Amino acid sequence: MRINSKPPHPDDALGIRPDVDPESKPSSKQVLSGEKPETKRILLVMMQPPGSSGVQGLIYNKILPYLETNGWEFHFAGPSPFLASVLTESVDCPTSRLHYTKNISWSKRFSVLKNRQRKFTLFFFIYGLLQLIAIAVEKLVKHDSNAYLLSGISQVVKKAESVWNYDLIAGKSPDFFILDAVAELTREINKPLVAMVVDPHGKRDGLLFIPYERERQQQILDQCCGAMFMSPLTVKRYVDAGLVNSEKAYAFTDSYPGGSSLYQSGISFLKRGRTNIREDSQARRLRIVHLGMLPEWRPVGAMLEAILAFTDPISLDIFGYLYPEAIKQVQESKLLRHRVHCNKAVSYPESHHIAEDCDALLVVIGPRHLDNQPSKFFEYLGHRKPVLVIGPPGNPIEEIVNSLGIGLYCDASDRDAIHQGLIRLSRDYELIIDAFKHRKDDIEQYSAKNVAAHWRRCLNKMLNNRYSL
Repeated sequence: MRINSKPPHPDDALGIRPDVDPESKPSSKQVLSGEKPETKRILLVMMQPPGSSGVQGLIYNKILPYLETNGWEFHFAGPSPFLASVLTESVDCPTSRLHYTKNISWSKRFSVLKNRQRKFTLFFFIYGLLQLIAIAVEKLVKHDSNAYLLSGISQVVKKAESVWNYDLIAGKSPDFFILDAVAELTREINKPLVAMVVDPHGKRDGLLFIPYERERQQQILDQCCGAMFMSPLTVKRYVDAGLVNSEKAYAFTDSYPGGSSLYQSGISFLKRGRTNIREDSQARRLRIVHLGMLPEWRPVGAMLEAILAFTDPISLDIFGYLYPEAIKQVQESKLLRHRVHCNKAVSYPESHHIAEDCDALLVVIGPRHLDNQPSKFFEYLGHRKPVLVIGPPGNPIEEIVNSLGIGLYCDASDRDAIHQGLIRLSRDYELIIDAFKHRKDDIEQYSAKNVAAHWRRCLNKMLNNRYSL
């Protein structure tokens, strides 16, 4: 296990590693006069703004306090989470900075209300019926839900811009139609655009990348003063494809939160709900958890086979959706039914309490998504729990895991490799835990505070570059 090499840093994709951000320092005039640096404002437009339970919004809750103290004020626009998100989260942000539209089609609204109910209850069926009626009516009148949403977003963005006069306006893809619309809107109101491409807009299959809507993507990336990607490999793909100039392409990662409330032990479902399950033997059981959805494009068949072959006590708790074929695989094996437990999705705070009480965290990367850096890998690093990552060989996460020594990276399609990974995880558990202590400074580059500093450097460069467009 290698624990001595230096992990990759987000700024490496830019070719810079400044210890001090010169653009964030106050001018000599401000120092002498005691003035505060002028506040800069950015509006982020996205499908899952803060307040919704999606990863897109949760990313920013963590870094907002650190951005605010260094001269950047973040505003958000998008569909109202109260109407468009089944689960909602509290937002540590003044409501005056949340510019949300209520232009949510009724079929979507009733779908959300239905899925907030317990299945097969009276209100579940009532809202389901109303959803079907709304779908039929919308089809009859040729209602375009996306156009309706974009009209609402355009209205709230223009209104917010008239009040706040933003320095930058960002559009986020996915969904690409949001980024496309924001590009048109910023051109119309003559504002600099930031293109945020979290997932590549194109066909991905291992090393293959074929951009969708190539001409339109190129127009948007030519227009923007900066493009932010959530993986250095995605940056490379877009640069190599000739879609974006490397000088205005930036890579960033998600982060893990600070504070103490999320790091409380002994209060999670793992502690409350497992007293009636016997241990496999007198030996200590290895408790692994996966927090989040596991759809078909994140296959875990080989992982389940490896758990079946593992001879030591082990359990895997999955919190969220698991695709039907995997559920069937579990149900058909008595041993897997005993070792693998499927649970409903949990709230954001509860997910951290579970991470605090488990022994190790499972992260699954789809085999075709070589450039994907899952947010959940970074989200729970502050708990200092070993990570077992299964994904395609060559993913950027593999280098991070191996260089820091904080877990194991295994080929998601190779049962034997995952089995050996489980053996090493059990055998070298204390050594991996020690790596979190020895590499504390390197791991902290993924803390909310340091990721916010990276954001600040990127945004300041974009702001300086906007006049050269």
